[in-house]
Amino acid sequence: MYPNSGATIRADLNSVVEEASKADSFFIGSILMPPLGVDAKSGTYPKLTKAITESMKPGSTRRERNGSYGQVKRAWTNDTYDTVDRGLEEAIDDTDVKDLSRYFSLESLTAKLVLRSMMLDHEIRVKDAIFNETTFGSATNSAVAYTEANIATIDFPLDVMAAIERVADNAEEPNTIVMSPTVYDRVRRSKLLKDFLVGSNLPIANITPNLITSAFAANGIKQTLIGRARYDSAVKKATQTFSSAKVWSDTYVWVGRVEGGDFQSGGAGRTLVWNAEGGLFVTETYRKEDIRSNMVRVRQHTSEKIIDSSCGTLIATQWS
Repeated sequence: MYPNSGATIRADLNSVVEEASKADSFFIGSILMPPLGVDAKSGTYPKLTKAITESMKPGSTRRERNGSYGQVKRAWTNDTYDTVDRGLEEAIDDTDVKDLSRYFSLESLTAKLVLRSMMLDHEIRVKDAIFNETTFGSATNSAVAYTEANIATIDFPLDVMAAIERVADNAEEPNTIVMSPTVYDRVRRSKLLKDFLVGSNLPIANITPNLITSAFAANGIKQTLIGRARYDSAVKKATQTFSSAKVWSDTYVWVGRVEGGDFQSGGAGRTLVWNAEGGLFVTETYRKEDIRSNMVRVRQHTSEKIIDSSCGTLIATQWS
């Protein structure tokens, strides 16, 4: 049966089933790059980098009698953003509404599926921003390649601790670990991670994301996110088979800082949302009489913006 309360199925006519009904719970994009409303479609803002502002340099001077102290002259640079208008529409034909209303609310279902497509696009853009060596620097190879043959020697704890220290070298404290579900499934079976988390006396312990988080909590980690979102990679045509592809690749593990709020709160990035155009996702309907259909539209006016590349680092899993 269709599980969402937004669509109603009659008890005597329950033959319609939506595939991928749990897909909407897989998204992590809005967690990694939280939405932040901005008043202008495009803008320029000051950016205080550690190098230009010399905010991490020591330099006090000893003052002699009748002398003066040394002085610091700060500088800053600028960065820009440009939100983009994106959207997707679907027509709901009057005859389909009359026919399918025996089973469920076609308008509710259509709105949900169009929204899902928009959320998938957002998820992919966030993944492209986070799993990005141009942004966060060349990925550091894992100590041991994450292959099935190396299941006894994969050293995920060592790789994460080294990544935490790399971010600490930038005077930042990471609070988030991100990986694909297949990377997670492999490292959770690795011997060294089990020993690190629960000890060799509990070899069958279930390694969960929360358990991984708690193991690195003393180092600032507050969440471990598994990017489970999938999309259909098949070329669109009249008849096709579903071809599942993961949004989050097996190539990297990201360790970094995630924050919400304004830019002064820090963190790697935000999804900038132009306030004049509504929220992160805006659902609208309108009538198109020439095709006897109601139109459902979902749109957003956003920019997935990395605001501080020093807040994250990548582990190259050397996956195979």
